[in-house]
Amino acid sequence: MIFEFSEYHYTFTFDIKDDFEEEIDEDFYSYNTLDDTSKIERLLDEISEFTSFEIKGYEYLGWREDLTEGKSITNEMYSLIKQINLYGKNAIQNHYTDIKYGDAMCPDAGNYMFSIEISEKFWWDVEFAKHIVKIKIDSIVVPEFYTIFFRKNQPIKDDKSLPILSTNTKVRRLGYFKILSLFLDENKQIPTSNINKRFETFCLKYKDVLDNSEFNKGLIKETKNGISAKPYLEMAIDIELLNKINNILYVGKSLKVYQALKNDYSKSSNIFELTTFDKMYFLECILRYDYFYFSNLLELIYIEGKATYSKIVSEFQSKLIKSLEEYKKQNQYSFQGYKSPTYNSDRKVVSKLDIILNRIRKWEKAEVYLEHLIMPRLNWMLDFGIISFDNSKNEYNIEKIGDNLFKHLCIWNDINTEKIISPSKFLDNFMIHLFDDCFNNNIVSNPDDIKSILDRIYKHIENSFEIFKTLAPNRVTASQAANYTKYKLYMDDKIKVGYSFILNKLSEKEQDKFIFKYQEQYQDGYIQIK
Repeated sequence: MIFEFSEYHYTFTFDIKDDFEEEIDEDFYSYNTLDDTSKIERLLDEISEFTSFEIKGYEYLGWREDLTEGKSITNEMYSLIKQINLYGKNAIQNHYTDIKYGDAMCPDAGNYMFSIEISEKFWWDVEFAKHIVKIKIDSIVVPEFYTIFFRKNQPIKDDKSLPILSTNTKVRRLGYFKILSLFLDENKQIPTSNINKRFETFCLKYKDVLDNSEFNKGLIKETKNGISAKPYLEMAIDIELLNKINNILYVGKSLKVYQALKNDYSKSSNIFELTTFDKMYFLECILRYDYFYFSNLLELIYIEGKATYSKIVSEFQSKLIKSLEEYKKQNQYSFQGYKSPTYNSDRKVVSKLDIILNRIRKWEKAEVYLEHLIMPRLNWMLDFGIISFDNSKNEYNIEKIGDNLFKHLCIWNDINTEKIISPSKFLDNFMIHLFDDCFNNNIVSNPDDIKSILDRIYKHIENSFEIFKTLAPNRVTASQAANYTKYKLYMDDKIKVGYSFILNKLSEKEQDKFIFKYQEQYQDGYIQIK
């Protein structure tokens, strides 16, 4: 039996007493509105046995093309979860999103839905029932720049490769990557055999600066062989700040863009304090290369609101396992002899997920291993201002920036109607918009005149030819030129456009200034001046 309260469906499955069967047809038939709490008490009095209890919300996908604004099912689910947890932390057994279709004989667009399964010990709790039907959640405002993607009702490409960084607990301060960019100004190429010690020595002059910083963990200190700097350099390679070719390390394509802009946007009295540009650049790096661990940790803290380190450690492994199982489920499209058009790629995705899932399940002394995962990411979140730390209570607290960031990641799931595995294309489309909304309260408003935006894009692209020269004349690497342009547009011109928008405009036949060629084998391309 399903009961409707407000805009959500409270689904009870139960057996009723025989003498109540006739009354239920009159007062509680099919979809019924629970308009007062006395009906809850009356209903519970007459139920002989519960078999399930879920709370559900729906969006009919057939209506998307007519939307004036997006609807975020995932945000609604998590807002309800937070409110339910105020009554009992163990009240929720499971939660997920899914698409439900109607009768196979009458095809429809399907309902995109969330489901929150309530733990059995709360099924008979009248006070709990009263609590949940009184829940009011604030309207979830989906930023306007997402609306067109909801209207299209087409998923943004997700290549399903799981972004994971293998980190050491030492790597806690993102400011050391700012120092790395300074080090590389003086050392264009460095043998792998001695970079650890050379970079470690370079960092020693910043020891006092870190000691006097608000967040001062993760110090690089002097050792005989440079072992203190090694974890930072390993991560720099993993996030492609450094490129390794024949045992020589070079500045990565992305970091060259950062180096070209750091003198204008990265200077601060304390190198470990991130500027606006630093936060924008490094947050994109973290989301692109560590989305799985970072987003799951953010979700855990978002739901709790505040949590101790021991609380996070106790739940994080099971949280990762649950997420991987959800990923597997949404990519298992082969059933009853049916194979989807992407069956082979889906099978490869599931196989790779299985390998990671089995590895995480077999972690020995998980609490020791988890320190290397959790402590770096908590500290990155502190550097970004996503969370704060209350020393008196030994608790990490979600901040407004963290709330907003999590809401954006939920919207990405809603656009694709499934959990995102690899966010690269979303970052290419939305990183600047996300950052402006989360970190600057959406202060930037683009000019209405598209020509003025295009003029600025073309100007910055043209300037990039002087900054990122290649061996080939009249040619620049597309990713460097486009990323340089998106940062200049936001920081100087107060215009927010995505990396994809810039490349799409360069691809249009109507523009007569540049030639853009994409090279699939390099996952990049080049731009030439016509």
